[in-house]
Amino acid sequence: MVSRRSLFKGATTGLVAASLGARNLFGQLIGSHYRFTMGSGPGPETVINGKRYLYFGGTGYFSFQTHPEVLAAAQKALAEFGMDTATSRDIFGTSPLLLAVEQKVREFMGTEDAIYLPSGYLINIAGFQSLNELKRFDAMFVDETAHWSITDFMYALQKPVYTFAHGDPEDLSGKLKANLRAGQRPLVASDGIFPTFGKIAPVEAYFPLVETYDGCLWLDDCHALGVLGEHGRGTYEYYKLHSDRLYGAGTLSKAVGAHGGIITGNTEFIQPIRAGHVANGSNASVSAAAAAAVKGLDLMTTHPELRQQLWRNAHQLKSGLKAMGFDQDDTPVPVAAWTLKTAEDMDRVQAEMMRRGIAIQRTDYVGAGPGGVLRAVVFANHKPEQIARMLNELKSLA
Repeated sequence: MVSRRSLFKGATTGLVAASLGARNLFGQLIGSHYRFTMGSGPGPETVINGKRYLYFGGTGYFSFQTHPEVLAAAQKALAEFGMDTATSRDIFGTSPLLLAVEQKVREFMGTEDAIYLPSGYLINIAGFQSLNELKRFDAMFVDETAHWSITDFMYALQKPVYTFAHGDPEDLSGKLKANLRAGQRPLVASDGIFPTFGKIAPVEAYFPLVETYDGCLWLDDCHALGVLGEHGRGTYEYYKLHSDRLYGAGTLSKAVGAHGGIITGNTEFIQPIRAGHVANGSNASVSAAAAAAVKGLDLMTTHPELRQQLWRNAHQLKSGLKAMGFDQDDTPVPVAAWTLKTAEDMDRVQAEMMRRGIAIQRTDYVGAGPGGVLRAVVFANHKPEQIARMLNELKSLA
């Protein structure tokens, strides 16, 4: 009889061969739509289009996507549980791995309850649906540059929706006053960290407005989870805010090194999500992602020094850009974006940086504006000399 371990080893060998074939195929497809294909896991050095680059282009803030312990946990889960449960969670699809993710998230975030969803893109609509079912709000007020996973779904609840100027508490205050009728309560929705420029939402200024109108605040905290706050719990911890009016969610695909979305809160809030269409209208997350999430959260808990290093690297990045005359804030967010005079200048700089073996982004991602931006992200395991090299090369071009 062939052992399960032997089967897994053989399957792994086949997957590696298939992966190499896929890389060759993707290489042939470059130019048809996507300019770049990643040929390795993300880290300080990453293979793009078949060439190894010093990499400042992604959001794997701790490089857990390639951490040996994370990969070992994922491989073990695949061998023991298969790819996934192949059904929704309210039928037979809840495995011990999924429950372990939720338990670990509760411990990490210090909340009464948590739910694990198969995609971070689903967290906002699931949270909105629960707050709507609990009758917590009558109208939505959304930052005008909120992530697509907010704006794609904000009209689905058939409630009035108003946008306010990006990161502007005064405009939010005016919109609340102008549009709420007597007794109506707002749901204010925003990113915690806005992904393109890495700006932190002024949540401490939004909160008194929410209280005044007996409303609630929702944050898409995907980029803040693991990054902001003493324990890495995100934007609310960064501002030291605690209230039953504060709601939010995040992703496991960035700092944690896994995949899927998480929503935390009390059981009254989580239960409608657990019983709802978003959680049960799709298959549960793959076993490898769930096991990777547990290990990634464990590593973040037991190695807080990684977050300190990430913050030091963010300071080095932003200080270097400010010395070149680019406007940057002093927050610990490891994301920086800047513009040059023309789009052509930015295209030229990115192309030349890549020619020199350094990958930075040239992007028009949400909030970038019509001309787009150049963008760089540091990881905790970027070495100071790697960051210095990138800044020196950029200085010679910009």
